[in-house]
Amino acid sequence: MEYLCRTCGKKYDDGFKGWRCECDGALWLNREVKFNRGDIRQNDFTQWRYDKAYPIKKEDLISTFGEGMTPLMKEDWDDFDIHIKNDAIMPTGSFKDRGVSMMINHLALQGVNKITEDSSGNAGASVAEYAAKAGMECSIYVPEGTSKGKVGQVISSGAKIHQIPGPREATALAAQLDIEGVYASHNWNPYFIEGVKSIAYEIWEQLNFTAPDNIVVPSGNGSLPLALEQGFRELFLNEEVDRIPRIYGIQAQNCNPVYRKFHGLPEEFDAKPTIGEGIALKFSSHSEEVVKAIRASDGDMLDVTEDEILQGLKKMLKKGYFIEPTSATAFAGVTKLIKEEKINQNDTTVVIISGNGLKASDKILKYLNE
Repeated sequence: MEYLCRTCGKKYDDGFKGWRCECDGALWLNREVKFNRGDIRQNDFTQWRYDKAYPIKKEDLISTFGEGMTPLMKEDWDDFDIHIKNDAIMPTGSFKDRGVSMMINHLALQGVNKITEDSSGNAGASVAEYAAKAGMECSIYVPEGTSKGKVGQVISSGAKIHQIPGPREATALAAQLDIEGVYASHNWNPYFIEGVKSIAYEIWEQLNFTAPDNIVVPSGNGSLPLALEQGFRELFLNEEVDRIPRIYGIQAQNCNPVYRKFHGLPEEFDAKPTIGEGIALKFSSHSEEVVKAIRASDGDMLDVTEDEILQGLKKMLKKGYFIEPTSATAFAGVTKLIKEEKINQNDTTVVIISGNGLKASDKILKYLNE
């Protein structure tokens, strides 16, 4: 397998042991995907039914919980029909399982037995549990104040947990300065997005092998918009869809670095706390690529206020979806897209639930009582 840095164009062979390019850019797998609907594993009801499009095949898996194939439900939102892709019911409770399963299996197949990861919570919980399944030693760094449900997942798996004071970037720096074993960062490892792109393949199949018009996602480091654009681009190049959906990435106004880059605003800003803790990153390792991917899809980056996120959360809870506050940013974004007439009544619009509310039930109760 060959790695490519899209920032400087440098390539590395599969023996490369670093976690980013020497120019500090992120690495990607440099491979051509050949896939059509005839390649689907018909008797497999997980994300591995599309494994011909992946760098790892199902029969080689060491660590899996049967991740993927989450429901796509039709719902009413402000008198618009939308489809909700519910990744809250993934094995560890978030979409991160898609990418973590690919990353951990790659590392396990390479003989890695000790890893370090930093996360705002969901990815750390996922890495800890998939690492436990693979028999790896694991150290997870999270920001101090991370939701108790996510911290509990890490601790219960037997991983070491380090809760770091300060902003999210302080957590990343602490992990990078004290790596035990291999730095298995979901924000940097090129296998992670190869797993997350499974969500595009599922949406395609669930919509009767078509592409939606719009996909709305919460966006922090940007793995969802990147993976969706990559997955649908692969399907487009293989003539399985006739277009790439417009991708709308939604950030919290309190912490919106990719939104600022997308719209040409000053990139230096004072980040403030947000109830969307899972996307509270002042720095994205993929910011340039996220901007390019969303522009290539003819989509847009939006930001939403704390009150708009809270209203989106309350509205989803009343519909019976117990989602974490980070996911509510996407639904606040849909409301804004409808008001600004950026999406149409007759469009097929998919909104992704990224994480389960059980991970943040203490905070949800607090927000509801304020």
